[in-house]
Amino acid sequence: MKRAISLKTLSKLWVQYAEFRKGQIAPSTYKRDYQKIARRLVRMTKEAPYLETSIEIRDWLLSRYSAETARRTIQQFNACGRWAMESDLLTRNPFEGVQRHIRPKRPGDKAWSAFTIPERDRIIQEFEVTAPFYANWVKFLFWTGCRPEEAAALKWEHVAVDCSEVLISEALPADMKTAQSTKNYQSTRFPCNARMQRLLREMRPDNWSRDYYLFLGVKGGRFEYHNFQTRYWRPLVRGLVESGHVAFYLSQYHCRHTWITEALNHLTIQDVSYLARVSPHVLYRHYAGRSRRILIPEF
Repeated sequence: MKRAISLKTLSKLWVQYAEFRKGQIAPSTYKRDYQKIARRLVRMTKEAPYLETSIEIRDWLLSRYSAETARRTIQQFNACGRWAMESDLLTRNPFEGVQRHIRPKRPGDKAWSAFTIPERDRIIQEFEVTAPFYANWVKFLFWTGCRPEEAAALKWEHVAVDCSEVLISEALPADMKTAQSTKNYQSTRFPCNARMQRLLREMRPDNWSRDYYLFLGVKGGRFEYHNFQTRYWRPLVRGLVESGHVAFYLSQYHCRHTWITEALNHLTIQDVSYLARVSPHVLYRHYAGRSRRILIPEF
């Protein structure tokens, strides 16, 4: 049968494939994605040992998980099967083309939304008044478009002595102990304007060391940006929404979308692509239209 594959064979191949890929992907990708799929295989073997084809595996995944999770899982099985063929472990790939018929979920309406500049400034002002310890974190995200995991990884060795540049080259995911490459394996020498230079000088402690993190927790440990999101960002921004100072609630990640959207009004798309570590294609598809200020006359 063209699509036949036993769960025992698939599980064995996945272990080999994951080990092969381990040194080529980010540690967080291996921990989050590859180990999740391994756990799904364990569950599948336990609950449905009778599955014998890639089509049956696809349908079982769709009955237990969201369409997007099933699609991503099959997509990985397809990559595993392709690797197994090229490694002479299989004569054919039973998962080839199987994921094509699973339609990916469309991004939500808020996926690429951004705050307006007055909203941005009002959020910063509110943090300065009610949670001043976190105000610099919020300013940095809004003024650089940095991903939270990238900001969390920054040490003073990544800041020029005169604070004229910041080297954004690493990420420190909340569930990892050590830093890794940025999401797209891209680095940026981010030039700091006068506002950013003032912020960095104010942040830098008197007895600073190059291996000190820019952002620390209240007790001096690493900055837990997930905890910040839940305990500080969410209630504060929702409060501003309820008071009418902000139109819609958006997560701290949308500080990045806010910077990119506004940057496109002032810089070339090539410069924004470099500074945000994202491809021009993504900028054109998701941001370029949103950066336009549309005024609708009365008619």
